[in-house]
Amino acid sequence: MDCQATGNPKTGQANAQCGVMVGDDLANARAGVFASTPGTGGPVTKGVYGALNANGHGLSVQHGHIEGVGSTTTAAAQANLLHTPNTALNATAFHSHSRSHDQFGGGLNLQTAAGHQAAIGVTRVPQFDMTTVQGSGRANLYSSPSGNLNVNATGSANRHLSGPHRGRTDFGTGLNLRYDF
Repeated sequence: MDCQATGNPKTGQANAQCGVMVGDDLANARAGVFASTPGTGGPVTKGVYGALNANGHGLSVQHGHIEGVGSTTTAAAQANLLHTPNTALNATAFHSHSRSHDQFGGGLNLQTAAGHQAAIGVTRVPQFDMTTVQGSGRANLYSSPSGNLNVNATGSANRHLSGPHRGRTDFGTGLNLRYDF
């Protein structure tokens, strides 16, 4: 059994997860339980998860419950379309169901050995007639020879094709510095 816990004392955000895995890195099955909270005084989500993975392809299901709010069940799939020593291209899809609405979508993501990433996807919420296209990227600007220091630039854009924010585009950028002690 493998258990992990993370938390941020400043915000109160916390996550805990315990699970088991059978198999190896190429083919495995995982199952377990989790609990998380977005911050101090925030609701606690408790749930279970399971996943099957083989050669870069995967299927997963997760069910989470917030007391007094409701439950959400999400099923997801990933297919590895291209895998070379320098590049990985994956296709993803998901469907999430809660008491009030369904949400589904999919996309493509690309990762390189140099630390660059790009992703594009679409999300649909039929109950609100909402469709959103998302794009994001990360460029590795610098990595120290030891690998302890990394500087990355990030960017994202969301375009709302329908729904309450129809025609709106949201942009985001960032610069990340990470040093591993």
